[in-house]
Amino acid sequence: MAKKKSKTAQAGGGIPIASGRSLLRPLKAAEVVARDVVRDIGAGGLAPGDSLESEAEMLKKYGVSRESLREGLRLLEVQGMINIRRGPGGGPSVGTIDPANLGRMHALFFNLSGATYSELFEAWVFAESALAGFAAANPDDELRRSAMKGFLTPEAHQHEHIDLEQFVEGHETFHSTVAMLSGNRVLELTFRSYGLLVAHHVATVGDPRPMKDTLVEDHLRIAESISAGDRAEAERLMREHLQQVIEINIEQLGDLVSGPVEWL
Repeated sequence: MAKKKSKTAQAGGGIPIASGRSLLRPLKAAEVVARDVVRDIGAGGLAPGDSLESEAEMLKKYGVSRESLREGLRLLEVQGMINIRRGPGGGPSVGTIDPANLGRMHALFFNLSGATYSELFEAWVFAESALAGFAAANPDDELRRSAMKGFLTPEAHQHEHIDLEQFVEGHETFHSTVAMLSGNRVLELTFRSYGLLVAHHVATVGDPRPMKDTLVEDHLRIAESISAGDRAEAERLMREHLQQVIEINIEQLGDLVSGPVEWL
């Protein structure tokens, strides 16, 4: 006998997206630890690679059980915010703020909700086009020009195409620089995570390198518009650029396009 379908099930599959009632739930002990460690990293002006306090010192400082402390540190380690070296002479150290890790967390939520690659592509075009517009609107003319200078010649992009990893890294370096120029760290982190999520799946399913000439030309034109401070043109060129990339990759992804976004 087939199970009765839940009345709350979404059309197309996936768990319905809630209204956010859990926003006000009390933090668990491990989450409190994670929050406090992050606060102390910021307050102490620590940089990636800097060592954090020992477990014994943290237990005394935060007043929690060893289990809660370790769980809180694991929460941060999974997100790349800290690194934990095991064994003698090891311990926690400051990690990095990488939107790729945020993208991985997004992927879990997208997958469980039933969100498709088509929806991800749509969000990506909106997000990256907005970032390009904000970058061109950055009032610091010198910053815009210096940041885009390295992308204004075809030669600047040639090193990207030696192998797949270098190709993806070079492409994402351009988009990350554009995001930085937006001047809004919330948008930079959130919106960039969409692009990195797309890049990962495109690189693992197909090979984007055949479109290298198109990408180089697009990057040059986008860089010129941002350098010149032309917001409308930057948004238009970025939108057209991404739509071309999507059209090419839809062929490689095939039926996956209408399927749920997978966790990285």
